Parts: sequence; structure tokens; C-alpha cells
Amino acid sequence: MPAFNSSLFKNERKERENQPDYTGPGQITKEDFLAIYDQVMANRYNTDDEGRIKVRVAGWKKQSKTGKTYISLSLSIDDYGVQPQAAAAAKILDEDDF
Repeated sequence: MPAFNSSLFKNERKERENQPDYTGPGQITKEDFLAIYDQVMANRYNTDDEGRIKVRVAGWKKQSKTGKTYISLSLSIDDYGVQPQAAAAAKILDEDDF
């Protein structure tokens, strides 16, 4: 399943209450980005009551090479229970099909 991946480290430069407690880098491969785009364009996702696309977030507690504890995150489109579209339904018909 394609996903955005990120890591969260304790924000050691936090100076004000409104700054994040944790922050870190994230990345997504071009292939995963395009796969997520295709998934959204094919309506293979769940929405909340306001029509926003639901996502799933997973986290793993890890330790960096320098000994710092951090959380590794993965964010993906929530498609649990969504029925896959039939390939035939997605086909555009032309005049020869009639």
C-alpha cells in the first residue's frame, strides 16, 4: 500500500507553547505519490461526515544511530471496505462498442 513516511523527534528547540512538541522529516516516493493520486481519482477511499478523505496513521517507536528515541510514521489512504472498481466499468466506450 502506498504511503507517506515520516519520523518525529522531540523538538529540542521548542521555545514557545504553540511550537510542536515533536517534529521531523518526511518523504514519499514519486511512485507512491502517483499511486495515491490514482487511488483518490478512482474514488477508492473513505470519507468523514464532511467529505474529507480519511487516512490511517501508524507509528513505531525506534532509536536512531545516535541513541535518540523517535517515532517512525506511515500515513496512507483509508480504503478499508471500499469495493475495487471493475476494470470494465472504467473503460470508456467509443462508437465501435455499440
